Amino acid sequence: MAISIKNKQVKKQLEIPTENWVYFHHTGQSYIIPVDPESIQDQMGASFASSSPLSRSAPIYSYQNSGPRTVQVAFTLHRDLCQEFNPGSSDMVEELINNLEGMVLPEYEAANKIVNPPVVSLKIRDEIFIKGIVTSVGKTFNLPLLNYGGKYKYELVNLNFSVQEVTPYNASILSQIGGGRRDTGKTTNISGSRNITSPSQSKNNSNNNSVNINKLRNSSGGMLVWMF
Repeated sequence: MAISIKNKQVKKQLEIPTENWVYFHHTGQSYIIPVDPESIQDQMGASFASSSPLSRSAPIYSYQNSGPRTVQVAFTLHRDLCQEFNPGSSDMVEELINNLEGMVLPEYEAANKIVNPPVVSLKIRDEIFIKGIVTSVGKTFNLPLLNYGGKYKYELVNLNFSVQEVTPYNASILSQIGGGRRDTGKTTNISGSRNITSPSQSKNNSNNNSVNINKLRNSSGGMLVWMF
């Protein structure tokens, strides 16, 4: 019986992944994604230059560079559920898509017309974290249609996007924090972020989201991994 109760508690905790979020560094906007991605692709390669000297059966390799690490995620978003956990947004799904699509367009400095790529941070539970630039965004709208303030919108949206990492790491750091760049407990304790998406709290305090994520962003202990 104890095992059954424990399994039910674990299942209840996993039903709504309140620790999934996206943070847009150039605007300061953050969104909770209260669903787990249907798929995650996390990959990084390395390049080596080879030379073939005489009297060797194999070439000699010299390291050139690694990466960039790329994370691609695919979500099925429910407008009602996403809205409940992001009460400060008029339409969280639409705002998230607009922000992501805006990141694949350039932003110019007025003085010298230099392109500044906007940066986003993506966190999936305690397994995946990446800070980088958005390289692709795709979306598919699915029935049913719901009435949002007099406008009919699709309730289900399949959203996928890719992020390429901009923060460099070395082998010794990755051996400690892991290839997923997840928190090990030695840096930022993010467990408190789960409080920001409680439905009851969201209705009573629409600022819970920004307050807690700002707390994470300003934590000096998290600079190694989170780099906010």
